[in-house]
Amino acid sequence: MAPPTKDRDLPYHLIHTHLLPRLPYKTLNRFKCVSKSFNSLITADAQFAADQVCSAHASSGCFVYMSNCRLSFFPDPAFVGVPDPSLGFLNPSSTVKLVTSTNGLLLLCGKFNGEKSICVCNPATREAAFVSNNGREKSYRSEMGLVYDPQQSPHRFIIVELLLHNYGYGLQYRFDVFLSDTSEWNRSRQTVCIDGSIVAASKPVCANGVIYWSCSKCLMWYDTEADLAGSITLPVIEGKVVEGQTHTGIYDGDVVYCRTWDDGIEVWRLTGGSRWDRLHGASWDSMIGAFDFCHGMWLRGKSQSEMFFKRWLPQPVGFDGRFVYFKVVNLKCRDKRERVFGWDCDKGRVEDKGEVTGGWCPDNVFNYVNSMARVPPILSAIS
Repeated sequence: MAPPTKDRDLPYHLIHTHLLPRLPYKTLNRFKCVSKSFNSLITADAQFAADQVCSAHASSGCFVYMSNCRLSFFPDPAFVGVPDPSLGFLNPSSTVKLVTSTNGLLLLCGKFNGEKSICVCNPATREAAFVSNNGREKSYRSEMGLVYDPQQSPHRFIIVELLLHNYGYGLQYRFDVFLSDTSEWNRSRQTVCIDGSIVAASKPVCANGVIYWSCSKCLMWYDTEADLAGSITLPVIEGKVVEGQTHTGIYDGDVVYCRTWDDGIEVWRLTGGSRWDRLHGASWDSMIGAFDFCHGMWLRGKSQSEMFFKRWLPQPVGFDGRFVYFKVVNLKCRDKRERVFGWDCDKGRVEDKGEVTGGWCPDNVFNYVNSMARVPPILSAIS
């Protein structure tokens, strides 16, 4: 067969910005052998790495969590294809904890090469940078957030760690900030007080250079560029905060908030950093038929939705623009195996995504997209 003529060739910008960035890791890796220009594009082009992250519907986009000391992915692990999910290239010498994920980079805590440290790594390229304890009089905890923007600042990452103090009737937070381009920790002047809270902030996620933490009835935030901080009340229904199971994540560059409670499931989007817009919502009554294990759940005086929620405790674990993923476990059964289901927001149907492997917690599930971004090196400050 004759090679394609120039008239039939795809434009370079179309390949660069629309086709290759959307490919899963294993397929993309094969294209490195096509030519030197393709190899350079995939492995060393910062703009290409940014295009991968900005492709919200990329095939390699998914969710990541740590299970049995390995990285695990859903809904389709085969598309992700991380070459070493056991993280052997980091030489861990203790249990490694996944703290957060931002634009293709993971923030991990543990002992690496025998030293307790923080690790920022790209599991797709197997590159890493380590931030040692350096005698700091505190242990790294799961409240750290990671800022990395391959489009605006491809040569720098920022780590923000919370300092927690009890005060009066709530909790007070301050912020320690690490910059990779200076290798220095600095204390922010900002302080945030969460009144009435007894649950520490958790589940850090990052959008547009701002880190958000879940704090029971609100989201606390810290803007790394402006050195500003505050809190945002979570969405309310009929003037009150609905109790239930929640998930905070990132979709298409914005914070999304998913909630399940006895009436149903809903998805909200944080617009402009201050306004919640409701994207989707449905009752359990419209979904129960899709669950084979839920038949016969009628009880006098209670609705099917209420019985479903109390028996199976559906917990949201992610939103990818089409599906809201949630895990279920029968609280009244000795068999505590967990399964993940996806509610198709557009078609209103539920799909079984399979059984969960290993122990995991929804608070430790994060958005992930394969990216060939280089991990920024840690540089010493210039005196």
